[in-house]
Amino acid sequence: MSEREGLVPGQAVNSHANLRESRGGSVTVELALVIPLLIFLLFGILEFGFLVKDRAELAAAAREAARQAAIGALPSRINAEVDANTSTINDAEVTRVFRFRNWDDASGTWGAWQALAADGSENNAGQGDQVQISLTYGHPLLVPGLMGPVLNADDSGRVTMAVSTIMMRE
Repeated sequence: MSEREGLVPGQAVNSHANLRESRGGSVTVELALVIPLLIFLLFGILEFGFLVKDRAELAAAAREAARQAAIGALPSRINAEVDANTSTINDAEVTRVFRFRNWDDASGTWGAWQALAADGSENNAGQGDQVQISLTYGHPLLVPGLMGPVLNADDSGRVTMAVSTIMMRE
């Protein structure tokens, strides 16, 4: 008697059903192993997107502020330019440093950085001096417990970003 003769009708279908049932548990285990990785990747993509956006916004603000400083704008106008170009960043959380330095012909080197301040209707940097605009911002993480260790965040869950732009005073 062959193996086929001993089969009961519908038995092959039942064996496929049993196979499907036994695979259901392994699919659940695989899903349980993959879900944390997918969540980590999702939040990582979101976090890096916001970091890149804030970094680009800071860089644009520093560039525009340096342009104003290069044409002799007062520090109040330079601050207004930073505020205008950081539309999605809290302006109060942006640390600003405005400096200039001049070329020393005798030594053939740049002098020490000095604070950029008002000198009448223009800033105190002279023509040919370098003006530097430095901005620092502590980007708050969406999920500091998850992404903080990866991005080297501080205890408050913020990642410090700093940009600096140097231009020649006209």
